[in-house]
Amino acid sequence: MRSHLAAAGVAAWLVGGTVRDLLRGSEPGDIDLATAAEPFGPARAFADAIGGSYFTLSEEFTACRVITRGGEAYDFQQLRGGSIEADLRERDFTVDAMALPLAGGGLIDPLGGEADLSAGRLSPVNDTVFRTDPLRLLRAVRLEKTLSLRLTGEAGLLVRRDARLAAESAAERQFSELTRIIDAPGTVAAIRRLDEFDLLEAVLPELAALKGISQNDFHHLDVFEHTLAAAGAMDDLIMDPAQVFPGTASAMKARLETPLAGDASRSQALILAALMHDIGKPGCRFTDEVERVRFFEHDRLSAELAEQVLGRFHASRTATGAVVQLVRQHMRLVGLINAGDVSERARVRYLRATHPYAPESVLLSVSDRLAVRGPASTGAAIRDHLEFAREMMARCFAAEEARPPRLVNGEELMAALGLEPGPLVGRLLEAIEEERALGNVDSREGALEFARRLAGGEDGRGTADI
Repeated sequence: MRSHLAAAGVAAWLVGGTVRDLLRGSEPGDIDLATAAEPFGPARAFADAIGGSYFTLSEEFTACRVITRGGEAYDFQQLRGGSIEADLRERDFTVDAMALPLAGGGLIDPLGGEADLSAGRLSPVNDTVFRTDPLRLLRAVRLEKTLSLRLTGEAGLLVRRDARLAAESAAERQFSELTRIIDAPGTVAAIRRLDEFDLLEAVLPELAALKGISQNDFHHLDVFEHTLAAAGAMDDLIMDPAQVFPGTASAMKARLETPLAGDASRSQALILAALMHDIGKPGCRFTDEVERVRFFEHDRLSAELAEQVLGRFHASRTATGAVVQLVRQHMRLVGLINAGDVSERARVRYLRATHPYAPESVLLSVSDRLAVRGPASTGAAIRDHLEFAREMMARCFAAEEARPPRLVNGEELMAALGLEPGPLVGRLLEAIEEERALGNVDSREGALEFARRLAGGEDGRGTADI
């Protein structure tokens, strides 16, 4: 890369996070370069020479990217302001406003970034950086967390001054920063930091609205503090599932490492679900005839609000679907426990209702339960919940490993029963799978016969009850 730029007569500098990470002694992620001239031609030639891929990121800001065959990213951008010093002064924080000449030479550090990095300080390059790009407000909290830095007192005042602007940045960019801010470990401290700077109200007002919403005597915290406690418990479970699930911890760790969506990892979706599992409570709170606070259907309302929040952030369909399903089903496990003697059919239905996120649903239920310790909540009730959760977690993974293909698909079912496409077909397919899990159906012919009886009401159920 150096030779290609040199051959083209283009002076270049390593900048931004690349220099910062090198000074910290850590491996840089993407390689950030500033070039004295337009980088498009030399970058494209570099990509062709190494068999990589070239992408123009912005014609306006003369920025482009090269991805190597090994997945390494080189980001090129032409200098702003006509010189490297001027370019650095237009960046966000002093720790990212340093450069190293690609051709060799000493550190260029006009704003004291190296000293701030050594002292653990996070300082903006000037007092207008957040107004220039409001996303930097969220980035400040993310850098504090990921780099173990601390905003200076003056910087903190600037963040509070401009906090309301955070919601004005592109929704997808907000979501990208938020998922990294809330990721385990350190979830609760990061949320409290957002709140301290008035950023929580700006970008997640639904979460901030939970403050002061009192609950019944099963709870020892208001809804906001309970939510943070549940998120903290989820953080702990993600980092060490063996503390509650010793028998399935290795399987859970492996599952958490499997990709979920391009914009959110599996662990980030779990944290989001923990943060949003009760956001519907303010809208359904009431006091019954014996003065007990209740929140009927808060799981449904919370799921609807979670879908709205994630829609506002333009989150992917996969990430949204996972979080919304987890929130909607978060009371299902405790409902089984409260019902008393749990039948085999109820266990199977739980696995089917929470598929394909059954293990995650159990985790959310446990994190929620661990955050409920009011005077009416007994230690025995918590132990019973954890014991049943361990059993169901083991069944979740066993079911995932043993899940065979369907005995019959929708087209076959419609042809055999003369049905038109519609919700009934899906309900029949689910009922077949439930009976199969219970051992009552084990062949295609048996599945079709069961569906005929069910659709015809021969088992005592109407089609609306399927």
